[in-house]
Order: sequence, then C-alpha cells, then structure tokens
Amino acid sequence: MQVNDQSGLPYYEQLVLRVKQQIVQGILRPGDRLPSVREMARQEQLNPNTVSKAYKQLEAQQVITTVHGKGTYVREAVTPAGDSAQVIATKKQLLTLLTEIRYLGVPLDEVVDWIKAAYEGVEQ
Repeated sequence: MQVNDQSGLPYYEQLVLRVKQQIVQGILRPGDRLPSVREMARQEQLNPNTVSKAYKQLEAQQVITTVHGKGTYVREAVTPAGDSAQVIATKKQLLTLLTEIRYLGVPLDEVVDWIKAAYEGVEQ
C-alpha cells in the first residue's frame, strides 16, 4: 500500500485515500484487518503519528473501526445520505476543482472522460 508523495497531499491524507481506493477496488473488504499503526508505519515508511492521524480520520469517516485489543478493521459500507456533511463537503471540493478546470479552458468532454476513468479506477 505504498503512499505516493507526488500527489501534493499530506502523507496522512494520501494514506486515507489509498485505503479508500483499495476498498473501492475490492482489495480491502469489510471485516478485513488493517495492519497495526506501527506495522503500517513500517510498511509505508511513515511516522507512526502520521498513520495514527490517518486511522483517526478513517474512523471518523466510518471507513474503519478499531476494537481495542483486537485491531483495526474495514467497516461495512455505509451508504451516506445525499445531504450528509461529508457528501456536502466533497461536493464543494468538486465544484472548486470544476471552476478551476473551466478557468483553464479544459473542454467538458475531456473532464467527463477524466471523471469516468477515475471513477472506474483507471489511472491516467
């Protein structure tokens, strides 16, 4: 689960995104156990505090759950309501990106192709 430092995101956000990508791709499934904070830090060559921050964010987003003394597990998929705080915040981020993309003059059909490819898990 190698963190990609080229994305420009902080390392903990990269790890959060990577875990979510692996869930979407079916690599991680509900009930799967994640490595401990120390083990993940060792695997990813990150500071344990960075991994801990990522795990806390994933837990707050209800992506994972920690059972004290047993480990950290992928939760069952939660279908968020269309107006949940996380959905609203993500929509605002998308609108900001789309404004920037329009400003740069990228044609709509190209943006749609990017979105489709990203949504289907194809990296460009």
